[in-house]
Amino acid sequence: MDAAPLDGRDGSGDGDSGPEGTEDGASDGSRRMPAAAGLVGVLVAVIAALWLLSLTGGGGGTEGQDSDPLDGSPFEVPTTSSPLREPDSMVEVAAEGEDPPAASPAEPFSDLEGRLTYLSGSHVARLDLATGAVELMPVEAVGSVLALSDMTLLSDGKRTVGMSSAGDPRSSVLVASDSQLVRSADPLVDFWVVSWPHGPDGVVQLNGWQDYGAMTGVLHAPSGSEVLVLPDGGLLLAPPVGKTFRPRFAGFEAVSEHRLLASNGELHVEQRCDDKLSCEVVAVDATTGQATGLPREFVAEIAQISVSPDGRWLLNDTSPAWLFDLEAQELRLLDVGGYGRPQWSEDSSSVAWLTADRTPTLVVALTEPPELDKGRLIVELAGLGADPSPGTSFLLDSTP
Repeated sequence: MDAAPLDGRDGSGDGDSGPEGTEDGASDGSRRMPAAAGLVGVLVAVIAALWLLSLTGGGGGTEGQDSDPLDGSPFEVPTTSSPLREPDSMVEVAAEGEDPPAASPAEPFSDLEGRLTYLSGSHVARLDLATGAVELMPVEAVGSVLALSDMTLLSDGKRTVGMSSAGDPRSSVLVASDSQLVRSADPLVDFWVVSWPHGPDGVVQLNGWQDYGAMTGVLHAPSGSEVLVLPDGGLLLAPPVGKTFRPRFAGFEAVSEHRLLASNGELHVEQRCDDKLSCEVVAVDATTGQATGLPREFVAEIAQISVSPDGRWLLNDTSPAWLFDLEAQELRLLDVGGYGRPQWSEDSSSVAWLTADRTPTLVVALTEPPELDKGRLIVELAGLGADPSPGTSFLLDSTP
């Protein structure tokens, strides 16, 4: 028997499948399906190729599609072999495994570290010199004040405010109006309340005050008398001419035959005049009584002379101020000064002023500045919302 052909047709037929053609129709359909599938594949390949060309081609897109909007240079598709290019205007990206760079520290408020405390209107201002943060404590008016010895005192000549660190929060109270409170060295008087005259013919009045608030008496000094507050407590009064006195419970005690201008307890600065009113200003050792003449330029104009804690430096707070080195016998004209109430650092390395004019400022002048240095530090206080009251005393705890 002969084998049948693979297509199901015998060798003698003419290709017809039979009376109804069912075998030939199935064969034609099976031949058309592979052809259609191939055509679809070709179309998909063409469409994919056109899409890729539209992404990478340079002539088919608009300017915004084929350029980097940051700098106008061609856009680069990120791949494993071609990383995304960082434009120059962007922040540098840290490499993998590295910590991102730390943020830049905030600008310091000043070159000083510490705190400045002063009167500001109806508040006491405490300024952090490193950060510029301001704490305002309202000044409370009370009928009586106890334990004054535990308070820190600030005054602008028109009032005295006491600050207490005991308790939380801290408090500040009005201690005396229209006067200044000064600690006393007299064992019978704890404080002197100093009131200056309002008119040219008035007298300086001193009231003795015990720590618990009782008045012990009143003394009067001629108008124009200088009130010198000593660093170790107590005060002296120097009338316009003549001797210098110390207030006592029973009256005034003469401590010098001359007019005292300044003292730190161990060194005095005196104005000595003869019968013809020819005067000189000298520095006097309080222990030995030895007097040293001062340069004429230093005393040509006398504003407010002060002595450094170590007794080496003399300051005449003119505008600008004079600084005299007693040890080296050198005179130096500062480019600051004339602000009133200068305050020395404990180590005598600097002297500070607090201004309350159009530009409130803290000025710190160094007594021995580095070479090629002006020797001063300036801290602008304007804009803090806590301008100093005119003539206020201040506390300065700082490190230049």
